[in-house]
Amino acid sequence: MLTNKWYLVCPSDELKNEIKQYKILGQEIVLFRNPDNTITALEDRCCHRNVNLSLGYLDNERVVCGYHGWEYDKTGSCVKIPSQLPDDKIPPTAKIKTYPVQDFNKWVWVFIGEPEKASKVQPTDIPEMNEWPFTYKAYTIKADLETTAESLIDPYHIAYVHRNSIKSFMGQIQEHPADFNLKILDDGVEGFYKRANVGTVAEKTYFGNEENIGTRIRFYYPNISRLEIRFKERTLLILEHVYQVDDEHVNMMQITLWKNIFPKFPAFAKWFMAKKSEKIVTEDIDFLA
Repeated sequence: MLTNKWYLVCPSDELKNEIKQYKILGQEIVLFRNPDNTITALEDRCCHRNVNLSLGYLDNERVVCGYHGWEYDKTGSCVKIPSQLPDDKIPPTAKIKTYPVQDFNKWVWVFIGEPEKASKVQPTDIPEMNEWPFTYKAYTIKADLETTAESLIDPYHIAYVHRNSIKSFMGQIQEHPADFNLKILDDGVEGFYKRANVGTVAEKTYFGNEENIGTRIRFYYPNISRLEIRFKERTLLILEHVYQVDDEHVNMMQITLWKNIFPKFPAFAKWFMAKKSEKIVTEDIDFLA
């Protein structure tokens, strides 16, 4: 279920002509943007001595191994072995694995699985990722994948785990048990419920003093959670993208997006959201790790 899927790695504008290293589902990968703006994703391994190519460097569209200078092009083929004699041919087996990669909704996605299936699967389409301002941070923790993936859309933990960060900002569930109006979809689960607006006077002045705050939850199989808080004129959207790194660790990337929150002060909005998001994730990790 976890393979033959597209995985988020970073915002598109952060991937430059320099090596970035990732480990997804136990597979070590290097990514970089070429001078022509295309993206290359290769196995992080030199087929000479099996050292990590991420220890080397880029020469335009080629990765140069930092151990003996073997060079690989974007197809994964070794195209230069400095120690060879001029008339020697490079063995055709001197080749490493490549990965399908996409620029989609202003983010870079890499496909983990059978490459021939990549064209039949699309990255999860969340239009707000392409349209709204955002901040994000990724964390690698020793934790269980399923529990981590569920953490964002667990509605009851907010009043307790996040009592020192979210506090009254997102409202509180006062209906027990709450009606989450859950629906099973082809690609996941979605639901909608209401939180009582128990915000401070300042919060109600800015975000609205309606009796309830609309809350939409969504889970996209296999690894993206979505929490959407709808105020009268403003919206806060939190995405959590989780994947297995190895047998013991998971990577949890939280992306916080917003609409019409401090629109006249975008730098402040980003600083505020980044600070708040980091505090919230840290609180979650205390219970997940």
